[in-house]
Amino acid sequence: MNLRMAISLLLSSSSDHNNNAALRLYRPQAMFSQDLLLPPATPNAVRETNLETLRRLGHDLSLIEKGELTALDSYRLYLPVDGQRSWGYGLEAARVSTMSEVLVLFRNDEEEGIMRSLRWLPLSMLCTVKQAQLSYQVPYKGPTEEVMRAILHVFRDTVEFAADTTWSYVKRLELYHSFPFEELPTTDAVHMFRPVLFGCPAFTESRDVDITPPKSE
Repeated sequence: MNLRMAISLLLSSSSDHNNNAALRLYRPQAMFSQDLLLPPATPNAVRETNLETLRRLGHDLSLIEKGELTALDSYRLYLPVDGQRSWGYGLEAARVSTMSEVLVLFRNDEEEGIMRSLRWLPLSMLCTVKQAQLSYQVPYKGPTEEVMRAILHVFRDTVEFAADTTWSYVKRLELYHSFPFEELPTTDAVHMFRPVLFGCPAFTESRDVDITPPKSE
């Protein structure tokens, strides 16, 4: 059983999601299954550290809560390339010393016939929700603004833990790859997933983590 299957079982089981056998899959040294394909390292790329990611998420959430930014236009993106058209998520950014363009770590939606994957793509290849609807007349598919905001809160708290416990960059990529975006259609589903995620050994074996949703949610 891989982590994706385990998460599906957890989300569809009892209301308290009590499945210790599945939770043991999410361990500090070997959290994910062998089907994980990480993006190759981009030469000369300067990627975010855990602390930089934490600061970015905190800053963005502050602007979102003030109404100066939307979660969807900041993190939900569309790839309009023929043969690869897909909605997905922009999870991190990186700069390459030999390029003037910013690279975005893009995780496409998992759909029938399309496996989820992580790719570093130039920002110019991607569209925001508004750009996709205006330029390509693509109907929006995916989480609502409220759900995306709740997911960002989970990511911020996860990366705070990662910064405190010096998670490796690969472990952070593993989280992005296996995060069950498609199985969290409501804010209630996101809130129910928090204790599943933060109750895993990868977190509880290191220190206590607050598994309750932020009051702002």
